[in-house]
Amino acid sequence: MKRFVCALLAALLLLPAAACARNMTDREPIVRLFRKQEAEFLTAAATGYWKRLERLSGVREVDVYDGCADICCGGSGFGSSTHYFGIFYSEADELCAVRLAGPEEELTASGSGYLYEQRGGDNRYYVEPLGHHFFYYEAHF
Repeated sequence: MKRFVCALLAALLLLPAAACARNMTDREPIVRLFRKQEAEFLTAAATGYWKRLERLSGVREVDVYDGCADICCGGSGFGSSTHYFGIFYSEADELCAVRLAGPEEELTASGSGYLYEQRGGDNRYYVEPLGHHFFYYEAHF
């Protein structure tokens, strides 16, 4: 019984750490995930079976809508200080296909991608083409 209690306590202590390991909130590891698993992403796009990507370490959830696949890799914050990070697919190469995007007409070139910054507010959206109709994105509210 003592071993069981110790094992249970260890599992409960390690569970939050394991969950945090999947929460990617920086550009570099997300882009690296795409490059390393590019064949998996391309297969998902070719077959339409997007949920297969959820088994990849670093992918939290995949949401498919209106010809777009939103591959969420992480997030942080609460309320008016919330941040989302991920990859999306848009066959039409729409820079703002993901639901968290800012208005496309207000995107400006920034680094390797495009940035929207809300005038008079703190909302930001950054998008960067990765190739093959895939894009890295981050949204801050």
